[in-house]
Amino acid sequence: MASKKILTISDRELIFLSWPIFVELFLRVVIGNINVWMISHYSEPAVASVGAANQLLNLMVFVYGFITIGTQIIIAQYIGAKRQHEIKNVINTALFGSLAIGLIISLFFLFFSEYLLAFMNLDAELIAIGKNYLQIFGGSLIISALTAVIIAILRTHGHTAPALLVPMSASILSVVGNYFVLYQPFGLPSFGVTGLAYSSVFGNCIGLIISIFLLKRYIGFSVLSLRIKKISLPILKAILTYGLPSSGESLSYQGAQVVVTMIVASLGSSVLIAKSYISAITQFVYLIASAISQGNQIMIGRNVGAGEFDRASNRGMRTTIIGVSVTLFICIITFIFIEPIMGIFTSNSDVIKIAREVFLVEIVLETMRAINMILVGSLNASGDVKFPLFCSILVLWVISLPFSYSLAIWAGMGLVGVWIAYAIDEALRAYLMIRRWRSGIWKSKAVIHQSATLEETPA
Repeated sequence: MASKKILTISDRELIFLSWPIFVELFLRVVIGNINVWMISHYSEPAVASVGAANQLLNLMVFVYGFITIGTQIIIAQYIGAKRQHEIKNVINTALFGSLAIGLIISLFFLFFSEYLLAFMNLDAELIAIGKNYLQIFGGSLIISALTAVIIAILRTHGHTAPALLVPMSASILSVVGNYFVLYQPFGLPSFGVTGLAYSSVFGNCIGLIISIFLLKRYIGFSVLSLRIKKISLPILKAILTYGLPSSGESLSYQGAQVVVTMIVASLGSSVLIAKSYISAITQFVYLIASAISQGNQIMIGRNVGAGEFDRASNRGMRTTIIGVSVTLFICIITFIFIEPIMGIFTSNSDVIKIAREVFLVEIVLETMRAINMILVGSLNASGDVKFPLFCSILVLWVISLPFSYSLAIWAGMGLVGVWIAYAIDEALRAYLMIRRWRSGIWKSKAVIHQSATLEETPA
C-alpha cells in the first residue's frame, strides 16, 4: 500500500507551478512576435539584423544562466531536505555571482558589438543597423542577470505567480516603448532600431526593481543585507559545480544556433529574414513543454532532496508523456494553418513556401525537443548535470552542425536542410536522455548526497 502511494502521481502541483511560467513565456513570445511584426513594418533588413543580434544576446543569457540554474538546483533540494536555514547564504552568494558575471558580459558587448555582428557573417548594411542595438541592449545584461536569479529564487520557493509580474511588466513596457520609438506618435522623432534597445533596457530596469520588492516580500531577503563578507566559498563552488554543466548544455545549444545563423546568412538576407519569422512562430509551439519542464524541474529537485526517488522517476516520465502529446497536437495545427500565420508577418510568397516545408519537419523536431526539455531539466534538477552537457556537445557539434552545413549548402536544401539537421540532433539526444533517466544513475548525483552540509565559510 505504501509503495502504491509512492507511485501515485498528482499533476496538480505541476499545474500550479507551471501555469504562471506558461503565462510568462506566452507573454514573452507574444511580445517578441509583436516586436518582429513592428520591426517588419519598419524595415525588413532590420528584422534580419535584430534577429542576428538577439541570437548573440540569447547566447549570453546562458553564459550568466549557470548562476541561475545552480542556485535553483541547490535551493530546491534544500527545501526538500528541510534545510531552509541555509538558503539565505545561497541567495547572498548567488546575487554577488550574477553581479560579477553580468558586469563582465555587459562590458564585453559595450566594446565588441560591431566585431560580433561581423563575425556572424552579416553584410555591412545589417551591421550598421544592429551595432547600436547590440551595444546598448548587451551593455545592460547586468540588469537581466540579477533579475534572472531573483526570479529563479521566487519560483523555486513555489512563488511562480508573483514572479510572473517581473517579465510581464518589463515586456509590456518594452512593447509600448517600441511603438513610441518606431512609429513617431505625437510628432516624436523616429529612433529606429537603437530606440528598441533603449525601450528594452527601460523595461528591464523596472522589472529588476519589482523583483527586488518581491524578494523581500515573499522570501524575506532584502538586497540591503547583501554583504561581500557573507559570500560562501563552499556554496559558490556548489553553484559552479551544478550550474556550469547545466547551463553549459543550453549554452552549447545556443552557440550552435549562432553558427547555424552564420550558415543561413551565407544563403542571403531573404533566407535569414525567413528564419527570423519561422523562429518567432516556433516559439509558440514549444511553450507548454517549456513551462511544464520548468515546473517539473522544481518538483524533481524537491523530491530528490527529500530522498523520494521513485516519485521523482515517475514524475519525470509522466511529464514527458504530457509534454510530447501536447506538443505534437500543436505542431500539427500549426502546420495546417502555417500559410495564414506567415501572412501576418509577410506577403512574400517565397518566404511562405519555405515556411510550409520547414514546418513539416518541425512536427518531428518539436516532439523530440519536448522530450529533451523535460528530461534534461529533470536530470539537472537531480544533480546529474554532466551527462546532458556531454551529449549536447557530442551530438550538436559533431553531428548536427556538419549536417546543417551539408544539407543546407552542399545538398542545396537551404533552410529546410537546417531544420532536418535540427530534427536529427533532437532525436538522437532524446534517445540518450530517455535511456539515462530510466537507468536511475541520476539518483546518486544529488547535492544533498554529495555532502551533508555546505559549510557557511565566508569568502
